[in-house]
Amino acid sequence: MLRVWIRVALAAGAGLASLAVCSVAFVTISMLVFSIASSMWDFFGMFGSSTLNPMLALLGIGFVLLLAAASLLLPALALGAKGGHLARSALLSGLGFCAFVFFLFVSAGEVALVLFATAALVATPVIGSLVAVREEGLLAVRLGRASVIAAVAIYCASLLVAWSGYGDQEGLPYSYAPVIVASSSWLILPAMVALLHPD
Repeated sequence: MLRVWIRVALAAGAGLASLAVCSVAFVTISMLVFSIASSMWDFFGMFGSSTLNPMLALLGIGFVLLLAAASLLLPALALGAKGGHLARSALLSGLGFCAFVFFLFVSAGEVALVLFATAALVATPVIGSLVAVREEGLLAVRLGRASVIAAVAIYCASLLVAWSGYGDQEGLPYSYAPVIVASSSWLILPAMVALLHPD
């Protein structure tokens, strides 16, 4: 029984680490892109001098993207994925996180549009975890059903946060409160799949 709980803790920790690295990568890439844009404006004489070389910024973006892609492997590895299932899980998780970032940029603080980003954020660990376990038959149905129910519950909790009064407040911290609730899915869903999946 202790071994099962260690697997659950590892899966939850891997999900948290993946979320943390991808979030930091998102912020870092945004800052590096802004640095490149400001150095391009500096080339035209619009702003003051920039100290970051655009080639170094592009290398930094490439390194951060590789680090984020490697972090997306962690939950699948914690669930025991190997080979093609590991690559597919990381690829689908990466696409889900890119959809989240896209919807987050499009939303620009609008609560109604942030909910699309929330849906992408919740769906990412569901798809990644289910692809990683590579089960068939009755166990796959049980894992899929439990994962979808948990994902819908987390999404509904984020909707409740959006409509409970936090969404009516002005400013960015209040409009992104549903995203903070939805990010708990990166911990809960891999841990739940690890708990329900036999060795």
